[in-house]
Parts: sequence; C-alpha cells; structure tokens
Amino acid sequence: MSSTPSSETELEDVRKYLAATKKALVGAPNKPHDLSHRNLAKVNFEGRSMARARLMGTDLSEARMARADLLEADLFGANLTNADMNGANLQNAVLRGASLRGANMNGANLSGADFRGGVMMGQSGTGRVGLEITDLTDCLADYATASRAQMTGVDLSGASFQGANLEGAILFGANLANTNLAYANLRGADLSDARLGKTSLIGADLSNAKFANAKADGANFSGANMTNVDTKSFDLARSIMSAKPPLLGRNQLPANLKTALDGHAAWLASVGRSGCQASLEGVDFSYFDLSGIDLSGAVLRNAKFVGANLAGAVLLLANLRGVDMFHADLSGAKLHGTMFDGAKLREVEFAGAKALPLPIANADGSSSTRMQPTSFVGADMTGAKVKGFDMSQAATEGARLP
Repeated sequence: MSSTPSSETELEDVRKYLAATKKALVGAPNKPHDLSHRNLAKVNFEGRSMARARLMGTDLSEARMARADLLEADLFGANLTNADMNGANLQNAVLRGASLRGANMNGANLSGADFRGGVMMGQSGTGRVGLEITDLTDCLADYATASRAQMTGVDLSGASFQGANLEGAILFGANLANTNLAYANLRGADLSDARLGKTSLIGADLSNAKFANAKADGANFSGANMTNVDTKSFDLARSIMSAKPPLLGRNQLPANLKTALDGHAAWLASVGRSGCQASLEGVDFSYFDLSGIDLSGAVLRNAKFVGANLAGAVLLLANLRGVDMFHADLSGAKLHGTMFDGAKLREVEFAGAKALPLPIANADGSSSTRMQPTSFVGADMTGAKVKGFDMSQAATEGARLP
C-alpha cells in the first residue's frame, strides 16, 4: 500500500527525530528507559531515576511521579492528565503536544522544558500523536522553576503558577485566561500576543518583559513590578492597575468562615466554656486583611494565606502546619508556640514578630515543666524578612532559613 506524500513527509520527520535522539544519547552514562506508546495510566514512578527516558505518546494519566528525575526526558505527545509530578525534575524535558490538564507540578523543575505544540505520526504509521496546542489547563505549578521554558502558544487557562520562576520564559501567543501568576518571577519573559483575560499578575515581577499586542482584558497587575515594560504596546484600559495588591476586608469573608471565626473568638473569650475552637484546614484566606486577629489554638493545617495581612495577629499555639503564607505580612505577630512545620513561608514579613516557647499545662489544667517552642521544622523560609525577629528558641530542623 503506497503512502501519500504528506505521510511520507511525516514519516521522514519521525525518522529524523529518532536519529537525532539516538545521536544525542550516545555516551549517556545509562541506557535510557524506552516506554514509548505504552499504557501506564496510574503507574507509580515516585522518586524514580528516569533521566532521558523515552515516553513518546505514552498514557501516564493519573501517574504518580512525584520527585521523579525526568531530566531531558522525551514526553512528546504523552498523556499526563491529572498526573502527580510534585517536585519532579523535568529540566530540559520535551513535553511538546502533551496533555497536562489538571497535572500537579508544584515545586517541579521545568527549566528549559519545551511545551510547544507538536503532532507526529503514530507508532503504527497511522493516526497522530500529540496536540497542536499543548494542554496545561487547570494544572498546578506553584513555586515551580520554569526559567527559559518554551511555552509558545500553549493553553494555560485556569492554571496556577503562583510564585513560580518563569524568568526568560517564552509565552508568545499563550492562552493565560484566568491563570494565576501572582508573585511569579517573569523578568524578561516574552508574553507578546498572549491572551490575559482575568489573569492574576498581583505582585509579579514583570521587569523587562515583552507584551507586544497582548490582550489584557480584566487582568490584575496590582503591585506588579513593570520596570522597563512598554505599556504602550498593549491595551491596559480594562486591566486593574494599582500600586499595591488589594486586600479584602473581613466583612467579605464567606458566611461560614465568619461564623467559624466568631465562634473561635467566643471560645477564647470564655476559655472554652462557649463558642467553638476553629478547625479550618485547607481554607483559603489569601489577600484578606486579618491584621490583629486572635487565632490562638486554631487548627489551620494546609490553609492558604498568600498575600494576607496578619500584622499584629495573635497565633499562640495555633496549628499552621503545611500552610502557604507566600508574601504574607506577619510583622509584629505573636507566634509563641505556633507550629509552622512544613509551611511555605517564602518572602513572609516577620519584622518585629515574637516567637517564644509556651508552657504546656497538664490535662487537669495544672502547670507543668514542659514547653512548646515555636516550630519551623521543614518549613521553607526562602526570602523571608526577619529583621528584629528572634528565632533563637524556635525549632528549625530541616528548614530553609532566610
């Protein structure tokens, strides 16, 4: 059966691609894994070393690949829908034409990765592998490192790259509708012709970035650094532009959260005789003004306080394990005995905060000799501002200190 001219052309492209890949791998210390075109949905590759692996067209939907080493891996046209790649190393990986819808790449290394669209002939010579527009919709890549990543024309609608490093990334013509780029580093990035419908760029560093002919309908640039950005090259008339990120008042909290906080205040005031201790795990308080609030003893595991104002807050013995407080203000806060184990505390303002051990009472309420120190065990405090903040009596094992 003779092939059509277009098929011959595509086949030749495949041959050239494979030849180039083989040549690039000559002298590699280990023979790369070749798992191309396999059905590996829900497979467990957590922490596996798979540098330069070939996974072209492979179904890796819902795969567990957290902390896997996929340096320079070839994932052309792979299905990575809802895959967990939290903390994975995908530096210089080929992800052209891949489906990454809903994937978790929080904290992943995506430096130099190629996310451009791409389509090639299937394994049997029929069908097609890959997408013309790489699908990154609704994916999570908070605090990922994606400097110099190739993202021309990709669909990032609904995705979150909060606090990510996208310095020098190419996002030409990308769809960034409803994308969260708050506090991201986009220095020198190219967002020309990008669609920025309701994109959050709150507090982002956009210095020297290119926005030629970008469409910024409803985008939020509040508090963004726009040094050397040519604002005449695109229309900002319908964007939100303010010197500082806006904060939401407590009166704008959802009714259930207001009720929970009121109950907690009553619980504290009555020393537990009325009201109810707040248990608000995973709740999102980002960009709220909570200055001066008393959340002593509250359970707030894995809650989000990104950009929130907690200046002067009282958080005695509060459980804040795993919280995300990126760029929050905790200046002057009372943090005695507070538990921040595993928390994301990057660029938090701690100036003037206090963190001393607190005595732990016995079950019957009598005093004891036991003390509860403020704990930052395993926390990430990169870039935190700690002038005037004494951490000498805090537990800091395994923490990334400023």
